Amino acid sequence: MRISELANQQVYPHRVRTVGTVAKERLTKKRSLVFLGRWFIAMEYVGYVVTFYLLMAAKVLQDYPQINRFNPIEWSREISVFTDYAIFLLIFLVIHAFAIVQNQLFSGKAERSFFEQYRLSFRSLVYAFLITLGITFLLKTTFLYSRVTLVTFLVMVMLESLILLGVKGVIINKRYRAGVVKQQVLIVGAGRVGTKLQEQLSQSADLKHDVIGYLDDRKQGKDILGKTSELERIIQQQHIDTIYITIPSERHIIESMLHTVYKYDVDIRIIPEMFDRMATVFAFRSDLELPCLQIVKTPLRGINVFLKRVADIVGSFLLLLLTSPLLLVLSIWIKLDSKGEVFFKQSRVGKNGIPFQMLKFRSMQQGAEWEQRALFKANEASGPVFKMRNDPRVTRIGAWLRRYSLDELPQLWNVLKGEMSLIGPRPPLPSEVAQYTDYHWRRMDVLPGMTGLWQVSGRSDLDFEDWIDLDIYYIERWSFALEMKILIKTIPAVIKGSGAY
Repeated sequence: MRISELANQQVYPHRVRTVGTVAKERLTKKRSLVFLGRWFIAMEYVGYVVTFYLLMAAKVLQDYPQINRFNPIEWSREISVFTDYAIFLLIFLVIHAFAIVQNQLFSGKAERSFFEQYRLSFRSLVYAFLITLGITFLLKTTFLYSRVTLVTFLVMVMLESLILLGVKGVIINKRYRAGVVKQQVLIVGAGRVGTKLQEQLSQSADLKHDVIGYLDDRKQGKDILGKTSELERIIQQQHIDTIYITIPSERHIIESMLHTVYKYDVDIRIIPEMFDRMATVFAFRSDLELPCLQIVKTPLRGINVFLKRVADIVGSFLLLLLTSPLLLVLSIWIKLDSKGEVFFKQSRVGKNGIPFQMLKFRSMQQGAEWEQRALFKANEASGPVFKMRNDPRVTRIGAWLRRYSLDELPQLWNVLKGEMSLIGPRPPLPSEVAQYTDYHWRRMDVLPGMTGLWQVSGRSDLDFEDWIDLDIYYIERWSFALEMKILIKTIPAVIKGSGAY
């Protein structure tokens, strides 16, 4: 027998044992969590049945005092509606179980926060309840049920779900902290992306990840465990559960690593290139044979643009109608306070660089724009923006209008015309835009707004770059929830008048 064949006979059994050992250890961790999850699911359904039993005893059995409250079998014989209620519960449980399975299979997300878990549970319970009502309506048994009993059942099972999720989270976190099921993480690449990833995993509140170190071909240090060619040795020694690859441009290295790792029961996750530019706005496309990621400027597109525009039209129209007496009073006051027009029109730059005439109440003396050059040395703002706390051009009423943002009320007309939105980035002057970098131009991807993150986060007290960062954050992470958050925060920000001048 050749020496090479003898070596193979010795190496391959050892490799098989090693690969199997890694898989077995990981399977033990998985089984622990799976068992805990299944146990809580069982407790959840037991709780639903017990809740049904208690409601039947408290609500329905009031009309049957002769029946034993602790004998459901007797209920089925003596109470005519018991079978209908039992059918309702059975349908509800089946549909709820189906909804839970659907969420697990098609959500695309393996790890969820407590809020995300309860949102899915809440949605599954409501959907199951409503569908069950629809089915029982077709069965013509809906009229037999007590509405109070059914609504009480739904509220109670929601509370039970919340409590069980909370208890489950506490138990799992304790197991993570004890190191029983903690995930061993290896990061390939100790560059900027790799170190940032390590910080996020280490600072995670649930402490479920234990970053054991990096693999890197160019760097050395106490956290560098070796080179990428030593990946298999590190997996065997450290019992790795998850590998994060942060060097996607090194295609030949990644291909070699993938061939090495495939035989191990290890999660492989690749941080995509340009992740910091894509933020949360990218879409997967498979129009051609080659898959690709399409970078999307903002989630504010398609039906979202239409709905936001409808909200702008309705909101601006109602606000103009409601504030018309105030607008009239302010117009008279401005006219009496100083010479000049009541309204001030100024050229601003809107979405995609399209200019428009923005309307405001005049808060400065007539011809104030021409005096700005003489005051340029007193500018208190950074970047291409001019701001001055005690601007001598501001009239007496103008200072008050600016403090409470009342000078911006006429912009409701710009919103109604479609040149602005109720919520969005601050509309810049052409002179400001002329000094913008390519990064600054990102804030032109949506309509400018009367209020935005910049206004509820400090207004004029903010640095120019902070303005830009807030605007881009809004653009890239736009949602109706963020819109409502800004709208709610705008009211106290305007009332306090802080940061406005």
